[in-house]
Amino acid sequence: MARRIIRFDPPDQFIAGAIGEPGQRVFHLQAIGGGIAATVVVEKSQIAVLSRRIVEMLKDLSEGGSVQLPNAPLPLPRKLPALAEPFTAEFRVGTIALAWDPLLTRLILEFRDDMSVEDAAAPPPINDSPDGPDVLRVSLSVASALEFAENSLQLAAAGRPICPNCGVPLDPRGHRCARKAALLN
Repeated sequence: MARRIIRFDPPDQFIAGAIGEPGQRVFHLQAIGGGIAATVVVEKSQIAVLSRRIVEMLKDLSEGGSVQLPNAPLPLPRKLPALAEPFTAEFRVGTIALAWDPLLTRLILEFRDDMSVEDAAAPPPINDSPDGPDVLRVSLSVASALEFAENSLQLAAAGRPICPNCGVPLDPRGHRCARKAALLN
């Protein structure tokens, strides 16, 4: 089967969203533009790491003079954007790649299908080879990338509270803190 590369250059909207109750949420990334939408499943940790990496990368680029970041922080939205429904996820994300395109002054995000076997024959990230895993590729301006990162960090933090002892999310049905138990022994 031929590789699918779903491109949004740039999307009208690119967001992270979650469906379900805290502790049971399924996280998604969704790009909408040009009359089409594409949604992929991701892990909460992937969203948090990606968001932090976007901010770090843009900060590094600004220190090198390649990017001008806004002077004031972006205002936090009162309500996070919601996923457009109904949707069917294209695939579950395994690998995420980030790249900076200096000619377009855009951040390129690539999300690869985790069902594909990653081996030496797989093309490198941000590659249009006809063989390899399915890909969702999104091109974002600096402002759009920062907005995505801020909203995504809010989404990831909006779940269950974290145990101050062990750092594991608290389960409403009870929490057995390994660190607290170790301290008592």
